Amino acid sequence: MLVLLVVQHKDGVYLNNKKLIFSVFTLCILVILGFLRWDNLESSADFHYKYDRWAGQKWVDFYPPLAASSNSMEFPLIYRDEINQNDINKYLGKQALSGELVNKWIERTKLTDGYIGLLTLNILVLIYSSIKLFILRDKK
Repeated sequence: MLVLLVVQHKDGVYLNNKKLIFSVFTLCILVILGFLRWDNLESSADFHYKYDRWAGQKWVDFYPPLAASSNSMEFPLIYRDEINQNDINKYLGKQALSGELVNKWIERTKLTDGYIGLLTLNILVLIYSSIKLFILRDKK
């Protein structure tokens, strides 16, 4: 399909082809970046550590051993690399009072929202360019 888009270069179709090819290329890059965001680190039965490469922040999923559900509690590790079950309440209380816990969540959310926005915009440009290309091609 890309070969077909590059070969047709009459009038305004060439410009639309460039937009379409650029959109496909950036979409591929965005998808790859999305897959490369998280690095899974060492884990135990109750703790699953992961590293957010975009924010440069280590996070932990805590699975309480006697919990009725399989849902985890996720939080950033600030100024430390590991945590144990006995220190969780003290750690979360201290970080919540300092405001750093919220700041890390906000930073993560902004990065995620920006990524989703770029991905959505890219997909919309791809759809628009494709429709415009095929309408111009059908008119000739």
